Order: sequence, then C-alpha cells, then structure tokens
Amino acid sequence: MLKDFEAIKSQLAELADIINKFKSEAVQLRIVELVLRGQSSSSATESEDTIPPQRASRRKERGAKKKPDQVADGGRSAKKKASSGDGAIATLTKVYQEGFFKSPRTIKDILAHCETNLARRIKANEISGKLARMVRSGELKRAKNADGQYEYTNP
Repeated sequence: MLKDFEAIKSQLAELADIINKFKSEAVQLRIVELVLRGQSSSSATESEDTIPPQRASRRKERGAKKKPDQVADGGRSAKKKASSGDGAIATLTKVYQEGFFKSPRTIKDILAHCETNLARRIKANEISGKLARMVRSGELKRAKNADGQYEYTNP
C-alpha cells in the first residue's frame, strides 16, 4: 500500500498540531497530500501561497459587492430606489390616469407622448406587457387600425 507507512504516520502525528491550526480545510488537506506524496515540509509551506481560495469565501465577496448598504442619494436602499415609480410601467400608469387614452393611441403615440411631454424615453417592449395586462383586466380596449397597428383606448 504505502511505503514507509510508519514513517509517514509519525510525520503526520508531529504535524497534527500545526495542521489543525489552519482554519481552511483545503490547506489542511493540501499539507496532508504533500506529506503522503513524500515531499518535505519546507516545500509544503512554500506551496501554501499557491493554494486557491475556497469557493465559499469568493461567494461571500461577490455577495458583498452586490448588496450595497447605502445609496448615494439620501441613504435609501437600492430596492426602495427601484420601486420609486420612475420606470416605464409607472410612466404608462401615470399617462393612463391622466386620461391619455380617451382617444385611440398606438404604442408609437404613447412613446412619443412620453418622450415629448414627460421627458421619459422608453422602449415599446418595456410597456407592451403592461398594455396587454391592462387590456385583459378591462382597463383598456384595443383594436387594429387601417395600418394593422393596435390602438389602445378607454373602454
């Protein structure tokens, strides 16, 4: 099985206190592997610097970078800022509440109104889902015009 098993066993017994002082199990295992391969203890200490960090520690670092404690604008958290109502759906809801859909409007009309009157440049794909939900819920009605484009209006 192993050559000089008793010699390796005595080496590990001598190193047990030192090995157990390392918090990282990866470092501990690396040292034991080096001893079992027959390498000297001096090369084991040199190779400790080349051991890659554990994945768990990298995950913690990544998570810390993604979760800022404070945002520069008044100390609000990032989640509160995202729900502040400045997005495309909030803009569409505001336009709806102001009575913009009293006459039939295409998506192009909605985008132009938001850009011109509200200074909000939004894309059609950002509001198309919300428009479809509003049609299904009965808030809006839609019909195709002569050009084949959907026009949205109040029911």
